[in-house]
Order: sequence, then C-alpha cells, then structure tokens
Amino acid sequence: MHVLAALLIALLSPLSLLAHSDGLGEHAIQAYDIGDQTPPTIDGRLDEAIWQQADAASGARQLAPQRGEPAVDDTEFYILYDRHNLYVGFRCFDSEPDKIINRLDRRGRIFPSDWISFYIDPHHDHRTGYTFATTPGGIQSDGYRYDDTDSDRNWRGIWWVEGHIDDRGWTAEFKIPFANFRLPEGEDQVWGFDIERLNKRKNEWTVWKQMTQAGIYTRMSDLGHAVGFSNIEAGKLFEITPYTLGGAAKTEGLEADGQGAVGLDLQYNLTPALKTNLTVNPDFAQVEADQVEINLTRFPTRFPERRPFFVEGNSFFETPFDLFFSRRIGSRGDIVWGSKMTGKVDDYSIGFLASQTGSTGLLELGDGQASREDALYSALRIKKDVLRRSNVGLMFAGKELDGAHSRVGGLDFNIDFAKTYKVQGQYAMSFQDGSDGDNSALNLEFNQRNFLWDLEVEVERVAPLFETNQTGFLRKEPFRGWQGLEIDGSYGPRWQGHRPFVSGRIDFAQGLYDDAYFAGRELSPEFEEDLVGWDGQLAAGMELTEKPISFFEVFYERSHNIELTDVFDGNEFGFFLETNSSRMVSGELFGSIGDFFNFSRQAVGKQRQLGLFGNARPRSNLSIDLSGTLAQTRGQDDEVDGRFTVGSLRTTYLFTRDTFLRVFAQTERQKLFVPTERTESNHLVSALFGWEYSPKSHFFIAYNETNGDGRPDERVLLLKLSYLSNL
Repeated sequence: MHVLAALLIALLSPLSLLAHSDGLGEHAIQAYDIGDQTPPTIDGRLDEAIWQQADAASGARQLAPQRGEPAVDDTEFYILYDRHNLYVGFRCFDSEPDKIINRLDRRGRIFPSDWISFYIDPHHDHRTGYTFATTPGGIQSDGYRYDDTDSDRNWRGIWWVEGHIDDRGWTAEFKIPFANFRLPEGEDQVWGFDIERLNKRKNEWTVWKQMTQAGIYTRMSDLGHAVGFSNIEAGKLFEITPYTLGGAAKTEGLEADGQGAVGLDLQYNLTPALKTNLTVNPDFAQVEADQVEINLTRFPTRFPERRPFFVEGNSFFETPFDLFFSRRIGSRGDIVWGSKMTGKVDDYSIGFLASQTGSTGLLELGDGQASREDALYSALRIKKDVLRRSNVGLMFAGKELDGAHSRVGGLDFNIDFAKTYKVQGQYAMSFQDGSDGDNSALNLEFNQRNFLWDLEVEVERVAPLFETNQTGFLRKEPFRGWQGLEIDGSYGPRWQGHRPFVSGRIDFAQGLYDDAYFAGRELSPEFEEDLVGWDGQLAAGMELTEKPISFFEVFYERSHNIELTDVFDGNEFGFFLETNSSRMVSGELFGSIGDFFNFSRQAVGKQRQLGLFGNARPRSNLSIDLSGTLAQTRGQDDEVDGRFTVGSLRTTYLFTRDTFLRVFAQTERQKLFVPTERTESNHLVSALFGWEYSPKSHFFIAYNETNGDGRPDERVLLLKLSYLSNL
C-alpha cells in the first residue's frame, strides 16, 4: 500500500514539474542552409569557405572531473544542411596535439581513442533521438536514443565522417543523409542538439549544454537546440541486400558436406517515421560465438543478441520484465523468414515482429540436417508518450508450435518528474497450454538519481505459474515464484578530480510455490513455505583520473538463503580493479570467495573465483584481448569437489577501417570430483576476414573449428557476399 500511495502521489505531482518550456535559451545554434552551393568535401579538414558562412558555437563545460568548470580545451562546431543531408563540423582544440589518442578500430569501438559525439532530437519530443560519434581517425559510432536516457547502440545508419589531426588539435566532418532518420514533416523545424567529448588521456568529459542532475547520462530532455531547418526531405528509403554463401563442413567420422545458401534482406520506410525490415533465409556466419562464462547457478547465462536483423530496433521491445528475448528465435530451428516494423508516429512508439522457424531447404548441398522446430514467433509493442518525459505501454509476445502456444502480455508505465525522479512498473500475465491460474507478475520501482547519489526501491511479485522462457528470459524455476523488496543506494562525491563512492543493497524475498514444485522432492526439516530470505551488500571504491589504476572496488555480502534442502547463512567477499584503458596495456582483475548453494549436489558449498581480462595494443591497428577465469567449489568438509576454467584469446588486425582479420580461440574445462571424478572440456577456434567494400555491403571468409569431450570434431569454412542496393 505504501508503494501504491507513493505512485499515486507521483502521478498527481504538479504539472509545473512536468511541463516543458518552449524557450530555446542561450544554447541555440542556427543551422545554415547551403541551398545550391557546393557541399563540403568530407575529408575532416574544415577548409572549405562554406563552413565559415555558418554560425559557430563553443563554450563547452566539464561533466568530469571538475563538474561545471570550463573545458580545459574547448570545442567549436558548425551545422550545415541541404535538402537531403545534414553536415556537422567540429574543431576540437588540444594544447598537446602530439598526445591525442587515436586508435584504428572497427566501427562502434571509439572508446579506446579520443572522441567527439553529438545528439539530435528531430521530433523535438525531448525523449527520443540519435547520436553520432567519431575519433580523430574517423571511426564511426551511432545509436538510437529513447525514454530520455536510454540508448540502443545496435542502431546503424549510412553516413560518412573523416577526422584530421593538426597543430591546434583535431577536426571532424560528418555527412548524414536525412533518410537515416524517422523525421517529422513540416517547415522551420527546431531540433534538440548537444555535443559530448572525451579527452581520453585526461579522462575529461565535456558538453555544450546539458549539465543534468543525472550525472554523465545525457538526457534528451536537456539538450540545447538547432534551429532553422526547412525544406528538407527524408525520402522513402528502400534498401535491398541479397547475399550468397558457399562453403564446406567436415564432421569427424563423416564425409565432407558442401554447404550453400541464398537469402535476402529488405528495408523500407513505410512512412518517414516507420521503418520495415524483411529477411528471408538469413545467415549470420560472421557473428562471433558467445564468450563462455563460468556459471555456478541453476539458471542459463543470458548471452547478448548479436544477429544484425534482430539487434537493430530491439530497444522498442524492452520492458521491466524481459517478455521478449530475440535469442529464443532460431535456437532450435532455421529462421525461414522474419519481418519487423519499428518507428514513431506522433506520440506513439510502435514495434512489431514476426518470424517463422523450421527447415529452409535452400541449397542444402550435403545430406541435410535433423528436423528443426517449426514455430511462429511474434511480438507487438505500443508505447504512448504522456506528460513531459513519461510513457505508458502495452507488450505482447507469443510462440505457436504444433497447435500448442506460449503467450505473454503486459501493461507498463514510466513516469519521470522533477528532473531526477522516476517511477516505473509493469503488470504481466502468461498463458500456456493447460491451467492459466496464478500466472501473473508485478513490478514497481522508484528511482532517484543525480550526480552525487542513486537511490532505488523495487517491489516485485512473480507467481509460481508465470512463465516467459519460450519467448522471453526470466531466471525462474517452473512452478516456483517469489515476492520481495529491494533497496539499492550509492553516494559518490568528486574529490580532487577523483570520485570515491560507497554503495549498499538490501533485499528481502519470500518463495511462492505451486504444489507441483514439491512433487518428488525431499524437504529439509528447517524448510517452511513462509520463510523470508534476505541478502545485503556493502561496497566501497574509487574512480580515479589520470592514474594507472582507473577504478577499484571491494565488497562484502551477507545473506540468509532459503532452499528446499538447506536454510543457511552465507558470506562473500570480493574485489574488482581496472587499469587506465588509455595505456598501451590495460586490464581488469576480479575475485571473490564465499558460500553458495551447489545445485548439482543440492547442498551448501563454498566457492572461489579469480578472473583477468587484459588488452594490449602493440600497434594502433592491432588489438589483443586475453581473458581467463578460474573457479573452485568445495563442500562443507572443505574438500574440493569441482574446478572450472574458462579462457579466451581474441586478436584483431585492421588493414583499413573497413577491412579486418579477427582470430578467436576459447577453451572451457571442468573437473568434478563428486559423485565420481570426471573431466569435461570444449574448445573453439574461429577466424573471420571481413571487408565492407561499400556501406552495408560485405565480403566475409569465416572458419570455425570445435571439439570437446563426447562430441565429434567439426570444421566449417564459409564464404559470404552481400550487396546493398539503395533504391
């Protein structure tokens, strides 16, 4: 009741806190219409006279390390446009240009270098938009922004940029076709606009306008403005990308199989604000394998989505409960086709996805494969903007398989007010074959964040028969749910350019059980259904500026755990350390030791873990990543009952920004001593040569080799060619 009362108060807060002022303020820049003049050449130099005809803006301030102070080295920028393109130029002053950090890397990997980015809000709705970024070497990075502070880094546009280092610092020139955007129609448009810059060696973050209380999280509601856009057209973008693939696969003990496939990707802007994607027989041979982690829990690891068709626009389907998890699609069968539509129409954000899995049968040159799951997946998302930065939404996801179904739906809301406060939540229900009783879930969360502290209070109830793991992802056992309260907080003031911090968390949870959960199980005499477990953690550490160590943290956790066969108190200690990533060699080190519940033995045990991640850049265009994790489990008698090892090595060499060679090797090994001694190991080696010979057109050569205990060795060599035709 207290949470509901707090929610009601938030909803009835004075509208003066929620209204957005239409005044442009002092942070407004005039975009210059170049008309019929020759547009600038994108070479990164800003030496054309047309740049001098545009208004210039400057006066950047620090977000960190000295919040609010003028930038040590200022940034100057200009905005041009013609009927179909946006041009943005930057002069990034640097008093020591010979120390500018400039790494050659793949698209999206700007963080090892100095970089400059800008945010635009074409709808001027103060909550959605796009971000574009580059480095002195012209590495591209972009993303879609939504719900004011959230970011979808999987969005990818077609645009051009170049950078150049000179004796005053470095410069950058962007050319971005309006066809990339879901643009509103109309003349004399006002856009939200701001810049953000990182000087890597000084760890100095600077912005033009937004000094929001959300710390370094850029708020779309707090941008400056770019004015004067008129007579611009986004056009109805139509992209068609066919691909062809050929190769061979060899399984130990069998004859080599030839492999081949053809497929098609299509993208069409149904309206300037709605984008439609269609894929037929997609292939993802170029996608790197998941990096295995040591997992001592009963639940599977949630690996990220990497497949291009699914990653772009995935943010449209995000809700507090993970009702839609696209990795479910194709996990048990080929993807025959998929369609997706995402965009924003007036105050409504819309997302729709449908995909059929099964067996494609296209150009299978070998003996074919085993039967695959023939299922239809679907997802629908509608979200409406309300008040200033708030929204309410509806979500549905479903899977149809051989007359059976798994469906889930929910209502959610997100209320932002008074700059730094947020109340959000969701009510969801799942529908499976059979009984649909006790199948709901509720989540309510209150959050307050500024540049000094972060406070979060969350209440959640998940019924025993609420199930989403056919279409979504929820770490939950069948026939078992929970209800609980969690409180998190952190405090981190600035001190001499550094940021010491302390944080704490406490949560209480009670298990909820269906009778089917207890069938065939032996219960501990201490177990009772109404027992309440709890978990508390304290942590302290520091973020450092211009030091060899950039971050360190230590923590202690104490818990009271409720399991069917054990009710026990546990302790855990741990640490995390990160070195300065601007150095030629950098890394992370973490470790922990404590009690845990060993689900394979259904008994309390002890665990120790130590992990290391290292990165070396002997050359600007060569990156070597090494990671390894060791874990050991022990019984209450302190005898070792398991040893686990995971290691990987990734080497990436860039011939140019658009041509690379990546070699990845991974091994995992586990040795168990109970009930009998046994060892299992798996190994993977993959190599990928990639060439983006024109935007979104690729040539790949991929090789994969896998082997392990109890499974035959497999080797696959594939060549893939795709070509984007922009009509």
